Amino acid sequence: MRAARVLEMLLILQRRGRATAGELAALLEVSERTILRDVEALGEAGVPIYTTQGPRGGIELLDGFSTRLTGLTAEEARSLLLVGQPAVSHRLGLGAPARATRNKLLGALAPSLAEQAENLPAWFHHDPDAWDGHRIPHGELRRLGSCIHRSRMVELFFADGTRVIRHPLGLVLKAGSWFLVSVERGELEVSCLDDLRGTRITSQAFRSPEDFDLATFWRSHLGATA
Repeated sequence: MRAARVLEMLLILQRRGRATAGELAALLEVSERTILRDVEALGEAGVPIYTTQGPRGGIELLDGFSTRLTGLTAEEARSLLLVGQPAVSHRLGLGAPARATRNKLLGALAPSLAEQAENLPAWFHHDPDAWDGHRIPHGELRRLGSCIHRSRMVELFFADGTRVIRHPLGLVLKAGSWFLVSVERGELEVSCLDDLRGTRITSQAFRSPEDFDLATFWRSHLGATA
């Protein structure tokens, strides 16, 4: 975990040139003390990183230093298309890898293009939640995502006391509401998760339909319910 954070910090400094401990702490979601410890560890490892004091001070790398360690991990590759959707990636438990992927991609761009990419949040913000807020308890979506990736049956608990077992295939976010697509008795079903209150991951595996495509199914589902 620390190695991934340190690499991410190097990529940020490589791209920005200089950042304060407070800025890095906010970006990496750790304390300033942790950032300073990482800087000290990097210096001891021979990385030309240093701090300067004063109003225009901060943490920076020696001119000319760069790292080419921009390869993606499996989890970062999974979060690749969520890079510009921090709220969604956080809900799915992919916030940290999505942020790391974003920094790696920006680090691979020319400085002028990276600056333009970083300006997007200044004029566009994606809020995926409904007007009354995020209804699903924290952590349940990431547990469902884990069931989908592992092809494990899951038990769902709803606010009205209903309990159902599902063979989960995919999650869909539509107009502020999350839906679970599952296969039950050979048929594809859609469950709205607005009133979900809990999940239980089972140890029972199942085989997903080989020809299932979530985007294709959802378009067909919308057409059938229009």
